[in-house]
Amino acid sequence: ERLRERFDMLEDMTKATKKGDVRAMIVSGPPGVGKSHGVEKVLGKHDLIATLGEKPPKYEVVKGAMSAIGLYCKLYKMADKDNVIVFDDCDSIFSDELSLNILKAALDSGKKRIIQWNTESRVLDREGIPDKFEFEGSVLFVTNVKFDFVKSKKLLDHLGALMSRCHYIDLTLDTVRDKMLRIKDVMTNGMLQ
Repeated sequence: ERLRERFDMLEDMTKATKKGDVRAMIVSGPPGVGKSHGVEKVLGKHDLIATLGEKPPKYEVVKGAMSAIGLYCKLYKMADKDNVIVFDDCDSIFSDELSLNILKAALDSGKKRIIQWNTESRVLDREGIPDKFEFEGSVLFVTNVKFDFVKSKKLLDHLGALMSRCHYIDLTLDTVRDKMLRIKDVMTNGMLQ
């Protein structure tokens, strides 16, 4: 029941992120328990009308590695209100100080979230991306990293600042028993129905 409540909370919070009521959310849990699937299912359901109307989707899932300049460009392309960027196992941005500073600007709790790139960049020039813009979208992180247990003091300060700007959901699947109960629940109440 505890695990089911956590995943129900994940679904509700993802809906709130899609509506723009939640600017940012971090979902942490072990691999293979359905974090990404649950998030993408909710976002896909809400984006169905846009897809039927042949409009571009209002969310994008980014997986893999990402540089700071790549992050800046992605945030610019998804800067409009009602857009959601999902960083799924894109954990390299959590270990790069420049990326973390860009994220802190994008997730600022102020009324306007202005992001700036104040160094020379051929990438921005080539893509026609300004060195300053307002970000009004939402950001969702899906990760296996437990932010509470990061050892690096320097990184811990940045992650603490990031967590203060985000809703943080730890799915609390810490034991093998928890993982097996989750698998049983998915099979019984989902896949086999």
